[in-house]
Amino acid sequence: MKLVTPLLLVAAFAACDDEPAKPASSPTAPSVAPVSASVSAPSVDLSGASTICRVYVVERDVAQTQLDSLPTDTLQQRRVKALEALVKETCN
Repeated sequence: MKLVTPLLLVAAFAACDDEPAKPASSPTAPSVAPVSASVSAPSVDLSGASTICRVYVVERDVAQTQLDSLPTDTLQQRRVKALEALVKETCN
């Protein structure tokens, strides 16, 4: 038992320095093109709309743009339908 404790301490300290050095040229973040830049003007007049209505319209337009790029994405289709329902309910 007296021999196990020092061996465990040595193993623990040796394991702390096992992380390999990262190259300096590794990227820090993925390069993703901004999606919101391609969003068209909202289809609803937002001049007198409430803040929540504006948020839902923008979210719906972003989701629709994402769906246009991947039309077979069923999760995105459901998201667009849900946001469309929210816009109809809150922006009438």
